[in-house]
Amino acid sequence: MSIETLTATASGPAVHRVRDGYWRVTAASGIVLGYVEQLADPQGPRFRARRLYSSGRVGDVGEFWQRAEAVECLR
Repeated sequence: MSIETLTATASGPAVHRVRDGYWRVTAASGIVLGYVEQLADPQGPRFRARRLYSSGRVGDVGEFWQRAEAVECLR
């Protein structure tokens, strides 16, 4: 998917391109939920989801083959 920014809806969060291969994921309210980073893999691109906690800490949630799956796990 090459869409640079997807708007949040009642059914999902918004995705904003920060730089090549790195996106910020926000709730409809504007709260940052986390980040998705594209990783190189011999079998194709992978996407790492990282949750932003209220303490400011960022923690890995998991890696996925589809960017949409990485975004969805941050919902």
